[in-house]
Amino acid sequence: MLSYRLKLVLLTVLAVVFLSACGEKSGKEGAKSGGTAKGAAGVLATVNGKDITVDDLKAEAASLSPYAVRALANQDVREKVLDNLVVKRLIMDEADKQGLAKDPEVTKKLDELKNSLLIEMYVKKNIVEKVNVTDKTVRDFFDKNKQDLGSVRLSHILVGSEPEAEAVLAKAKAGEDFGKLAKEYSQDTKTRDKGGDLGYVQWKQFGSASLKDAAFKLKKGEISSIVQSQFGYHIMKVTDKKPASDADFASMKDELTKQVTDQTKKDTFEAAVKGLKDKAKVVTYKEAIESAKFGPDGAAPAQQATKEEGVKAAPSAK
Repeated sequence: MLSYRLKLVLLTVLAVVFLSACGEKSGKEGAKSGGTAKGAAGVLATVNGKDITVDDLKAEAASLSPYAVRALANQDVREKVLDNLVVKRLIMDEADKQGLAKDPEVTKKLDELKNSLLIEMYVKKNIVEKVNVTDKTVRDFFDKNKQDLGSVRLSHILVGSEPEAEAVLAKAKAGEDFGKLAKEYSQDTKTRDKGGDLGYVQWKQFGSASLKDAAFKLKKGEISSIVQSQFGYHIMKVTDKKPASDADFASMKDELTKQVTDQTKKDTFEAAVKGLKDKAKVVTYKEAIESAKFGPDGAAPAQQATKEEGVKAAPSAK
């Protein structure tokens, strides 16, 4: 929390100093820096014998924002960032003297950070760096999935809440006319009167990844499950499909490469996790999980939800 507050304070200072410095003349550097003595190469200051270097200054600015890095071209900004580093070093030294490095809260946070970094490094070394998607792999994926990479004629119903979407989906699945349901329930004013018809939508031009993934997996005549986007909750129906042609590949290659790479990383990660589970001895205690108390009044999560929201507790279908 302290680091976050320091960043906010420094960003504010940087903005003020940068704007005010634009109209000022330099010529008072000696008084501000506390002297004109020249340190060792790359060393900007020393705090209790410990150096603060140019690289430290750059790293501090980079941790704040791209703006802060660019603002280092200004002398006043450099001095403010340097002073911030000096203050942080002084506080850290004093905290160390007070033995705060052994405080239980600090050691707990350090353990959490260490665990997060270990997981991040494992994924980087064992997943990210091992995935190599070639042009041939992308082309093979395209050739295999042409039917689902062209264009679809799509109708949709957009509603504002998941319960409403569930009710409309149930009607559609029961055989009620999709176009009539769109006219009655859809909040998309541009397509509602047309029975939700969006016309033909090309894979390479489809914006939302979640909607694209759901829409292009559908066969002609199929209705999707509920898909959430920034606009609300969608139910989609494919009324026609056209496959991609060889001529489409060039314009789709970059996005296909990303899609294949992401999927390969996901598959590689899941395989790695399965391998770890297969080698390990993992025991979970279902009754303990179900009875564990996390709510503010000591109730188990499902009980707490029932009390606060008046909803029926039910097992997840995921």
